[in-house]
Amino acid sequence: METTAPGPAPVTPPRPRRRRAWLAFALAGVLASGAAGVTVWRTTATPSPASAEFTTPGKALELFAGLPDRLLPPTNPTALPSDRAVGRATLLYQINDPKSFTATSGGLPRLPIYLVTATGDQFTVGLVTISEFSHALSPDGRWFAHRRDRQWWIRDLTGTTDRAVPPGYELRQWSTDGQSLLLGLTTGTSETYTAFTLPNGELRPLGLPAMPARRMLAFLDGRELATAEFNLGANLRPRRYITIAIQDADGRSARSVSIPTTLQVSPGDFRNALAPVLRGGGNPPSVWAVVTRQKQAPTGQPEQPQSEPPWTMVGVDLRSGQPAGRIDLVTPNNDQGEEFLGLAGTEILLQRWTTQGAELVAANPANGQRRVLTSLPDYARLTLPGN
Repeated sequence: METTAPGPAPVTPPRPRRRRAWLAFALAGVLASGAAGVTVWRTTATPSPASAEFTTPGKALELFAGLPDRLLPPTNPTALPSDRAVGRATLLYQINDPKSFTATSGGLPRLPIYLVTATGDQFTVGLVTISEFSHALSPDGRWFAHRRDRQWWIRDLTGTTDRAVPPGYELRQWSTDGQSLLLGLTTGTSETYTAFTLPNGELRPLGLPAMPARRMLAFLDGRELATAEFNLGANLRPRRYITIAIQDADGRSARSVSIPTTLQVSPGDFRNALAPVLRGGGNPPSVWAVVTRQKQAPTGQPEQPQSEPPWTMVGVDLRSGQPAGRIDLVTPNNDQGEEFLGLAGTEILLQRWTTQGAELVAANPANGQRRVLTSLPDYARLTLPGN
């Protein structure tokens, strides 16, 4: 279901009925632990096979075409079946109702995770706390990564294949073409990297060096890795651009591109200088960051509440190094605002709050047009393909 919605316009919202809790931006990275058997694994140094199902922009957005007008948890939840295919997945979600957090509960509650397929079917895939990251989807929605029996498994949702990830490996990044998965293995103070080729389950050791204090942003077609620094400057001073390093997966060559804040309407800084909000992926592969102007404290006047500066998203095409566009976000304010969730093809996926509720929205960087993909339950926390 897709309806057309206009881009944000300056409005004065009605007095909110209640203040929503804004979701924190999560850093990617999970520890794979535990020991168990490995099924049908082969270690090889041969290149990955060419992609037979490259995720085109149109195909990526087709994943969302079967969503209902309003996404609601099933009345009688069914567990994801292991004996039959269910088809590609559109998203995962969890409802984090603040009422479930109590001082007497003895810790964070374990709440159900729902998997939604491209045809709108829903299945439960386990109980986790809000702080856990134990489920993920490939960019094309075909592969479902899940932690079970203290180790990671990769399930083919278009079939029944379920492969165990070797003990000790961390899941680092999906390939942008959906054909492989970057794994990391930490030994002491160093880390080695391996590409897990889908669907045949081959392991291909890579020549990438260890990358301390860097954010992994995108695994370009299983051949290049894009990263950026966490700390953007001395004494955490914001910078006017972010440099993204792009290294060949076998360590033979490297290049770089930058995201400048000059793409914003007026000069800005990358939001949160220590760990800026950065996401990579899509097709063509790109990286996007949230930019905002710094708040200016009034001088010689009594302190007064300050409104939040406007937020803008700016992007760079990782293949060409050219700007990928920009999106002006609705600035968070009580019951309204927008949060950057991920990428689907050439469009930006946002979670939008209004006084009427929450929505999953696709935004076109070329013109700022929004398309509502579905309305969401209150307090829904989404995991989208490729994240």
